[in-house]
Amino acid sequence: KRVPALLAEATASVPFMSLAELKARVEAADDELVVLDVREREAYEKGHVPGARLLPRGQLELRANQDLPDPTRRTLACCELGYISTLATATLRDMGFSHAVALDGGMKAWREAGYPLKEGSEP
Repeated sequence: KRVPALLAEATASVPFMSLAELKARVEAADDELVVLDVREREAYEKGHVPGARLLPRGQLELRANQDLPDPTRRTLACCELGYISTLATATLRDMGFSHAVALDGGMKAWREAGYPLKEGSEP
């Protein structure tokens, strides 16, 4: 399969969370939601959703069970434009993380909305 077909399948099968809902959850310090940033470290450190954990897409399958021990928790994946996080969410759901969702619009839309960012390596 080519990337457009993979993306179309993933988009049709995964739920998305809006920027506004994520912002509200961040502001409420909702500890029921795990936010995963699936970009590379350099992008994460330049600015990420406050509280987001770094788990690059290239390491997702290898580290998901170790880094995310509770597959029943609501888990949101985010990336720069929303494509990689959509694929990551489909993978997580295939791995048994049935409450995984993707961020609609990605970090680009989050920044453009003026929502809070945290810089550095800490969540």
